[in-house]
Amino acid sequence: MLTTAEEDRLEAAIPTTGLTVTYEGGTYDYDLDVHWTGGDDTDAAPGPEPEYPVLVLGWNSQNNPQTERQPANGLYSIDNPVDEPGYTETETNEVSDELAVAIAVRTTHDDNGVPPQVRSTQLTRAIWRAFDNEIDLNSEGPNGERPMRLSISSSPTPARVERTYRHQWAVQLHHAERYVTEHETAAGAEFTAEQTDN
Repeated sequence: MLTTAEEDRLEAAIPTTGLTVTYEGGTYDYDLDVHWTGGDDTDAAPGPEPEYPVLVLGWNSQNNPQTERQPANGLYSIDNPVDEPGYTETETNEVSDELAVAIAVRTTHDDNGVPPQVRSTQLTRAIWRAFDNEIDLNSEGPNGERPMRLSISSSPTPARVERTYRHQWAVQLHHAERYVTEHETAAGAEFTAEQTDN
């Protein structure tokens, strides 16, 4: 499960401004309004309706175990300094989260005269390519966000939802839950031995 900072880092990596759509010889730029679905605060009043077109993100599932990527005994590393008592074990649990992604547009021609299917298809292509080739989060973030690897797990599927036309697909985010345990050791031991001749 991603932290809020990790979700923010993911969102910031998605290109949402200056996306180009071409139609009948014209080229038009669009910005996507980002909207997260779900959440824990069920008593909260609904927020304002997003400005279309919109990028909708939400979790299909979180913390799915990835046993085929798990190291032996779940042990990631052991730090045992030579001149210091104690050592540190880091255990890891390889998991993945499935992110639902959708591009939604109004089901009417916009002010540029571009039909909804054209807008949704071309905006989807741009975001899908970003997830497939451009977004690189496979290193630690500036605020300690964990590295994660992205892989697309389903192809975009068109759908009509209320007064919107959208394409939706899913992305797997592979990352690790890490647990650190400090162990104490004796600084040294003294002993004596006696030898007797028989």
